[in-house]
Amino acid sequence: MATVFIPASLRRLCGDRHAVEVEGATLRQVIERLDRECPGIRDLIVEEGMLRPGIQLAVDGETAQAGLLRSVPADAEVQILPAMSGGGGPRTP
Repeated sequence: MATVFIPASLRRLCGDRHAVEVEGATLRQVIERLDRECPGIRDLIVEEGMLRPGIQLAVDGETAQAGLLRSVPADAEVQILPAMSGGGGPRTP
Protein backbone atom coordinates (compact mmCIF):
# COMPACT_ATOMS: atom_id res chain seq x y z
CA MET A 1 0.00 0.00 0.00
CA ALA A 2 1.10 3.54 -0.70
CA THR A 3 1.22 6.04 2.13
CA VAL A 4 -0.35 9.36 1.16
CA PHE A 5 0.77 12.31 3.27
CA ILE A 6 -2.05 14.80 3.72
CA PRO A 7 -1.23 18.53 3.91
CA ALA A 8 -2.61 20.39 6.92
CA SER A 9 -5.12 22.27 4.75
CA LEU A 10 -6.84 18.98 3.74
CA ARG A 11 -6.63 16.98 6.98
CA ARG A 12 -10.16 17.95 8.05
CA LEU A 13 -11.41 15.65 5.27
CA CYS A 14 -9.35 12.75 6.63
CA GLY A 15 -10.29 12.88 10.29
CA ASP A 16 -7.21 15.04 10.99
CA ARG A 17 -4.89 12.20 9.93
CA HIS A 18 -1.54 13.28 8.51
CA ALA A 19 -1.20 10.09 6.43
CA VAL A 20 -3.53 7.52 4.88
CA GLU A 21 -2.59 4.16 3.38
CA VAL A 22 -4.31 3.20 0.11
CA GLU A 23 -3.69 0.86 -2.79
CA GLY A 24 -3.31 1.91 -6.40
CA ALA A 25 -1.01 1.29 -9.35
CA THR A 26 -1.26 4.90 -10.62
CA LEU A 27 -1.78 8.25 -8.96
CA ARG A 28 -5.28 8.34 -10.44
CA GLN A 29 -6.13 5.08 -8.63
CA VAL A 30 -4.48 6.27 -5.42
CA ILE A 31 -6.52 9.50 -5.44
CA GLU A 32 -9.75 7.63 -6.22
CA ARG A 33 -9.17 5.27 -3.30
CA LEU A 34 -8.06 8.12 -1.05
CA ASP A 35 -11.41 9.79 -1.79
CA ARG A 36 -13.18 6.71 -0.40
CA GLU A 37 -11.29 7.19 2.88
CA CYS A 38 -11.52 10.98 2.83
CA PRO A 39 -14.71 11.95 0.96
CA GLY A 40 -14.37 15.19 -0.96
CA ILE A 41 -10.57 15.23 -1.19
CA ARG A 42 -10.54 14.22 -4.86
CA ASP A 43 -12.53 17.31 -5.84
CA LEU A 44 -9.84 19.50 -4.25
CA ILE A 45 -7.04 17.73 -6.13
CA VAL A 46 -8.58 16.83 -9.49
CA GLU A 47 -10.65 18.91 -11.90
CA GLU A 48 -12.03 17.54 -15.16
CA GLY A 49 -9.78 14.48 -14.93
CA MET A 50 -6.58 16.49 -14.44
CA LEU A 51 -4.65 17.89 -11.51
CA ARG A 52 -6.06 21.23 -10.40
CA PRO A 53 -3.86 24.22 -11.12
CA GLY A 54 -1.49 24.77 -8.21
CA ILE A 55 -1.55 21.14 -7.05
CA GLN A 56 1.43 18.85 -7.47
CA LEU A 57 1.82 15.23 -6.48
CA ALA A 58 5.14 13.64 -5.63
CA VAL A 59 5.98 9.95 -5.46
CA ASP A 60 8.93 9.06 -3.24
CA GLY A 61 10.10 12.67 -3.34
CA GLU A 62 9.90 13.06 -7.14
CA THR A 63 7.33 15.42 -8.62
CA ALA A 64 5.00 13.42 -10.84
CA GLN A 65 5.64 14.92 -14.29
CA ALA A 66 3.16 12.46 -15.84
CA GLY A 67 0.41 13.72 -13.54
CA LEU A 68 -2.25 11.19 -12.60
CA LEU A 69 -0.80 8.64 -15.03
CA ARG A 70 2.37 8.26 -12.93
CA SER A 71 2.86 4.73 -11.66
CA VAL A 72 3.00 4.19 -7.91
CA PRO A 73 5.07 1.38 -6.36
CA ALA A 74 3.26 -0.63 -3.68
CA ASP A 75 5.32 0.83 -0.81
CA ALA A 76 5.55 4.39 -2.15
CA GLU A 77 5.18 7.63 -0.24
CA VAL A 78 2.89 10.09 -2.02
CA GLN A 79 2.83 13.76 -1.09
CA ILE A 80 0.07 16.19 -2.02
CA LEU A 81 1.73 19.56 -2.59
CA PRO A 82 -0.72 22.47 -2.75
CA ALA A 83 0.55 25.77 -4.08
CA MET A 84 1.77 28.09 -1.35
CA SER A 85 0.81 31.21 -3.28
CA GLY A 86 -0.02 32.30 -6.77
CA GLY A 87 -1.40 30.08 -9.47
CA GLY A 88 -0.31 26.80 -10.86
CA GLY A 89 1.52 25.73 -13.91
CA PRO A 90 0.11 23.67 -16.72
CA ARG A 91 -2.50 21.06 -15.86
CA THR A 92 -1.48 17.45 -16.27
CA PRO A 93 -3.68 14.40 -16.86
